[in-house]
Amino acid sequence: MSIDFFVVLACCVLGLVSHASRHQKWLEWILRAIIVLCFGGEALSALGWAATQAGKSWGLFVLVAMCMSTGLLLFLPARKCFSFVLSVLQNLASGHFFVAILRRADKLSNGLSLQVFVPESMPHVVALWIYITCVGVLLGSMDPASFKMPSLPFPIPVPLAELFMYNGLGLILLALCGVGIFVSRKPVEAIKRLGLVKPSLPQVGIGLALIFVTFTYDALWAFFTHQMGGDLASKLAGYNAGTFNAGGGLGPAVILALLTGICAGVGEETLMRGAVQPALGIVPAALLHGLLHGQFAHAPIFIIQVAGWSLLLGIVRHYTNTSTTIIGHAGFNFITAFMFAFNP
Repeated sequence: MSIDFFVVLACCVLGLVSHASRHQKWLEWILRAIIVLCFGGEALSALGWAATQAGKSWGLFVLVAMCMSTGLLLFLPARKCFSFVLSVLQNLASGHFFVAILRRADKLSNGLSLQVFVPESMPHVVALWIYITCVGVLLGSMDPASFKMPSLPFPIPVPLAELFMYNGLGLILLALCGVGIFVSRKPVEAIKRLGLVKPSLPQVGIGLALIFVTFTYDALWAFFTHQMGGDLASKLAGYNAGTFNAGGGLGPAVILALLTGICAGVGEETLMRGAVQPALGIVPAALLHGLLHGQFAHAPIFIIQVAGWSLLLGIVRHYTNTSTTIIGHAGFNFITAFMFAFNP
C-alpha cells in the first residue's frame, strides 16, 4: 500500500479522537502531546537543516514557518489570532464584508460577523494542525524558481484503482471522520454537516453553469500561460493525454471519464468544501485544493490556477451547498477526461 493510504488513515483516527476528546479530557492531552512531539520534530529538523546547508532555502523557510505555526497552536491567545485572521478572510472572500458596507452597517464588526475556526474547539485545533502540516509538506516540495520557467513531469497513466481509492473513498472517509461521524454526529447529521443535501432546481442550474464558467476560466488561463513561453499548453495537453488514457475506445473512455468525474468531483468537494471550508474558511480550502494537485509541483502556475478555480467553488458552496459544487466539478472533469481519453 502507498504511504498516502496510511496518511489518510492516521488523519481519520486523529479526527475521530479529537471529537471524542470533547467528552474525555485525557484524549485532549494526548492530542496536545502529539502536537508537541510534531513541533519538536520540526524544530530539530529545521536546526539540522540550517546547520548542514549554507545560505537560505525555500524548503528551510517553509519548515520554519510550519514549525512556528504548530507551536503557536498550543496557546489559546495565538489560536484566537488565527481565528480572527481566518474569519476576516472568510468575510472578504464570501463578500459578506462588502455587502455589510453597501448596506451601511452601523458597526464595522457587522461586516466581520462570520467566524470560522473556533479556538476553544479541539476538533478545529486538530484540523488546523493537520492543515498546516499538509500545506507545509506540499509547499516544501515546490521550487518557487520554476514559476518563470515551469515544466511538467513526464506523463504517467494513473491506474483506475488508485484514482478511485484516493479521490473517492479516501477523501470521503477523511471528511466523514473529520466531522466526527459516529462520535459527535450520527451518519445523517454528518452528511448534512458536509453539505451533501438534495440540491434545488436553481442550484442544479448553478452547478451546470459552473461547468461553462470553468471552461471559460481555463481558456483565459491558457491564453495567459501561452504568453509565458515554454510551450506550456502543449505540455499540459500531453500530460493529460497520457494520464487519461483509455485506449481510444468509446466504452473505456466513458468509464474513465465517469470515474474521474464522480470520484474527483465527489471526493475533493466533500473534503474541501464539505469538511475543510466550514472549519477554516474559503481561502484555506482553496489553497489546499490547489496544492493537492501535486502533479503540477514543477509548474506552480497551474497550482495557482486550480486554487483560483477552487476559490470560485468555495464562494458557490458558501451560498448553496456542497452538492451544487459537486455538479460543477464532476461535470467539468467528466467532459475533459472524456475528451482526452476518447481518441478514435
